[in-house]
Amino acid sequence: MRFVQKSHLLFFFLFLYSKVWTQKCEAFIFQQRSNLPSGIRLNTGHNHGYRHRTNLKRFPRGGQTGIVSPTTLLPSTSDLKLALASEFGATTTFDNGPFLQSTLVFAGANLLGFLISLVTGSHLHLDLLGTGTFALASLPVLLSDNCSNSRILVSSAAVVTWSVKLAGFLFFRALKVKTDGRLDDTLSTVSGTFGFWLISFVWGVICSLPHTLGGTSSGSGSSISLTLGGILYFLGLATESMADYQKWVFKTNHPGKFCNVGLWGVSQHPNFFGNLLLWSGIFIMNCDSLIEHSVSDGRGILSYLWSSRRLFVAFLSPLFMWTLFSGQANGSITNAVELAHKKYGNDPKFREYLETVPKIIPNVIRWLKQLFYLPK
Repeated sequence: MRFVQKSHLLFFFLFLYSKVWTQKCEAFIFQQRSNLPSGIRLNTGHNHGYRHRTNLKRFPRGGQTGIVSPTTLLPSTSDLKLALASEFGATTTFDNGPFLQSTLVFAGANLLGFLISLVTGSHLHLDLLGTGTFALASLPVLLSDNCSNSRILVSSAAVVTWSVKLAGFLFFRALKVKTDGRLDDTLSTVSGTFGFWLISFVWGVICSLPHTLGGTSSGSGSSISLTLGGILYFLGLATESMADYQKWVFKTNHPGKFCNVGLWGVSQHPNFFGNLLLWSGIFIMNCDSLIEHSVSDGRGILSYLWSSRRLFVAFLSPLFMWTLFSGQANGSITNAVELAHKKYGNDPKFREYLETVPKIIPNVIRWLKQLFYLPK
């Protein structure tokens, strides 16, 4: 008998709890759906996810006469999910428009670069268009409805700063050296030129995924992720910028010699390492906002993986960059390694340098000491 009484009491509380939740959901749905100008009737047919009741009532709303009462509507499943998600603070929405527009910007810029290469055969515009397009591709994100989001503003500023800085430096270098010997053979044929700009397009789209996909989300992200990503971005930008500057000064003062000073003494490609760091930082800035924080039909691993699909796609950026830089450092993608051996292969210091200095990722302590000029 006591068990029956307790069961009845349990069912009573469950019923009461469900009624409270139903009222909360209906109140939220009504708040979201009834903010219409006076005189506009809300369609309550099945096309809007509601089951129609016949007795519509009039009620005051903001000093005006409304049309629909919350008692006249029953929430659909999708509206119930929206209400629950709002109750838990999870109202992130996604709009793929900025991502698609950024992709079109990359396509147009690289098509222009391909045509210029065919007509002129010049190397001056290669990095100006290839790298500078990242700044232009950030415009759709900045002009989106989420532009007031502090995460998107920081991420956009990071991409634009890197793009303008690197494109400006590479264009300045191109004006000085006129041509890039590593690309002479590649750009000597139509197929090679097409392949170069196709890779440039793929590189732009994949590399920028953390930012362009992050721009599709209305989520503000995590302050911890934004801080950690910002620190990593700063370290990467400083590393890449200092490495480029050190090598330019060294080559200017010591033509015909290989650079092994500063950051180039702790990594054979510190500029690659800096680029990896800064894009990993942009990925971390946006990672939280790439996950769909919503009430789902299932709670299993498949549901979690599906809600995190944008995060996994964005991770292709650092993964692709690592593959690209590793191929360049090993000589499997470009002939840079072959050209370096032809220039410096007879120098025993160069051979020792190749054997003792890491190709890309340096010793962390030695790297930080060189970056911040700390005493050894």
